[in-house]
Amino acid sequence: MARIDIAVNGLVPPHSHPRPSEVTILLEGSLLVGFVDTSNRLHTQRLRSGDSFIFPSKGLIHFLYNTHVKIPALAVSGLSSQNPGAQISSIAAFTSNPLIPDEGVQDKWSRCR
Repeated sequence: MARIDIAVNGLVPPHSHPRPSEVTILLEGSLLVGFVDTSNRLHTQRLRSGDSFIFPSKGLIHFLYNTHVKIPALAVSGLSSQNPGAQISSIAAFTSNPLIPDEGVQDKWSRCR
């Protein structure tokens, strides 16, 4: 179990866990949670206090965003592994060592449009 405190207008950035599935239970506040499936389709749900959400598969990119303008959010998450691992997508993409070559990224991005 992990406690998650998210500031007003705060974000747990898009990230993934290679080994577990995850369930999040919102104790206080308001959250927009979501994940991107393997077809690159975004699935989101708004949570209010007492609601829960299951991020269904290992390795899917997901996020939590506090939509409340006055109250921090408090949630707990349970992971189905004692060693879940975590990779924040933007950090992995833009601060790898060595860096991903700009030419390769630009070419792939242009094909996605």
